[in-house]
Amino acid sequence: MIRKCTMYDVPQIAELSRLWAEEAVTFAYPASNVEKISNQLGDYFWVAEQKNRIIGYTHGVIQTSQYPIFPLNSQFLEIHEVYVHPDYRADGIGHQLVDRITDEAEAKGVTHALVGSSNLDWQRIVGFYERHGFKMWYVQMYR
Repeated sequence: MIRKCTMYDVPQIAELSRLWAEEAVTFAYPASNVEKISNQLGDYFWVAEQKNRIIGYTHGVIQTSQYPIFPLNSQFLEIHEVYVHPDYRADGIGHQLVDRITDEAEAKGVTHALVGSSNLDWQRIVGFYERHGFKMWYVQMYR
C-alpha cells in the first residue's frame, strides 16, 4: 500500500535511510536524522507499507522554476529521494512511489517534475526514470 507518511513512520524511514547509506551506491547521503525527516513531512512524502512495515519512501517539494527546461516561474515537483528496501525492489514498489508523488503534484496542477541522482548504478536509475517520462537534461561526470 502506498500512503502519505506520518510522524509514526519517521523512525522506520530513518532506518531505511541508514540502510541506503550503508549500500554505498550514492554520493549524496540520504537524511537519516529523525528530526530532519520530520521536517520534510507533507503532501509530497509517501511511503510503501507492507504488513505494517515501511519498505520504501519518496519525498519531494514544489519549487518555482528558474531552469530553462520549464517555463520561467512555473511550479514543478522536485523529487528528492526514492528508496525501496533491497528485498522488495523487484516488486515495482519504486514505480508505484514515483507514480503516486507525481500524481499528487498533477492533481494540484503541477505538471512538470525534476529528479537528480548521484548513484553508482546510474544506467539503471536513468532507465527507471525514463519509464516515467523523465528525459535527460544535465550530465556531470567524474574520474
